[in-house]
Amino acid sequence: MKSEKMVKDAAAEAANKIHNGVDQAEDAVDESVDAFSARLASLEAQLRDSGERLLASAKQMSGLAEKQVRTHPLAAFGVAFVAGIAVARLLRR
Repeated sequence: MKSEKMVKDAAAEAANKIHNGVDQAEDAVDESVDAFSARLASLEAQLRDSGERLLASAKQMSGLAEKQVRTHPLAAFGVAFVAGIAVARLLRR
């Protein structure tokens, strides 16, 4: 009887230690997930800002190109023609 009680007590103690270890691991994982989520949100905001700046810059460059084409249509045609020839030669190789 006494050895049976000792075995049960040892098993209960081992189960408690395992349970405590699992709880600690769960807490550590939760903290890691929270930190990862915060970092991911920060990166998402940075990426969104960069995308907005890139879009604004592209619109500005498009406007400048359009202005140059309207101001110098013959030169724009010549540049486009030469660029077309260059691309055609590169693609033939």
